[in-house]
Amino acid sequence: MSMMQRWFLMITGVLFLAGAVFASAEKSKKETDQSDQQAALMIAKLASSQKITNGLVTKDFAQILRGANDLSRICDATEWASHSDPGYAHHRTELRRQTKKLAKMAQEKNLDGATFSYIQSLTTCISCHEYCRDVLSIADESKINLKVVPIPSN
Repeated sequence: MSMMQRWFLMITGVLFLAGAVFASAEKSKKETDQSDQQAALMIAKLASSQKITNGLVTKDFAQILRGANDLSRICDATEWASHSDPGYAHHRTELRRQTKKLAKMAQEKNLDGATFSYIQSLTTCISCHEYCRDVLSIADESKINLKVVPIPSN
């Protein structure tokens, strides 16, 4: 084998390895980006829930409506539609339905109806998390990087 052929093989091998490392890094980056988006959406959902709770206890229908509309926008976010499982889809649809009902109750200044709708939406959230955790096992525990993130107070 000539010196030129050896160099050619060595350069080809190095380029192949560099391409493999780059492809692996891109895949890992996409998974991290998706995980970060999901975490951001969950934090936003919690912040919306706090608005709704505060509105309910102070009988501030405008705040209930803002929280319900924020939650509704999150439900419609395409980044949240990462799983095609029918059970998961049911929970997403139910939460969307409950947030629309909550907004309607706030517009009608119906405190009891808004409270009931909010409790139903919380039940849906808890059921969905239970389903994802116990049935789907979405996360591979070896890759979980849980962080405690404080919920904004304003």
